[in-house]
Amino acid sequence: MPEYPAVASYDVVLALITAAEMLGVKYHVGLTASTADFYVGQGRPGFRDYQPPWSRDLVNTLSSMNVLNFEMEAATIYTIANVHGGARAGGGIMAVIANRKTNEFAPDAGVEDAIKVANEAVRILYEWDAIKANMGGLRYLTMNVIRDWLKR
Repeated sequence: MPEYPAVASYDVVLALITAAEMLGVKYHVGLTASTADFYVGQGRPGFRDYQPPWSRDLVNTLSSMNVLNFEMEAATIYTIANVHGGARAGGGIMAVIANRKTNEFAPDAGVEDAIKVANEAVRILYEWDAIKANMGGLRYLTMNVIRDWLKR
């Protein structure tokens, strides 16, 4: 079975960045590792301390490749959205509740901010869609489109 690249949509990521900046919420943009496993797939021992060799240094290995976090849904959402979503696919915002390197865990940390940013990003995307429609039904909102729109 062929692999499919799980990639977030450009405009959704840009709207999330814009929303975080507007709301003053600290953010990072980067790579995430999607895994179906809460333990071994995130570099931690599983049931009865089972941990295969490839998992033992997984956090450091992925960190050296600029992977910022683990999560369990984004790859599926991005893939489905890209296959079925057309120009606007999917994006993701993750609250950091665990530091796998230091083994620190803070339930609900950043969750409220993530919700606020996601909601604001939806509003921004709605506004951008109106601008693109007024500019002739463009697919992406680029700096050139913004400059032309501001001149109107």
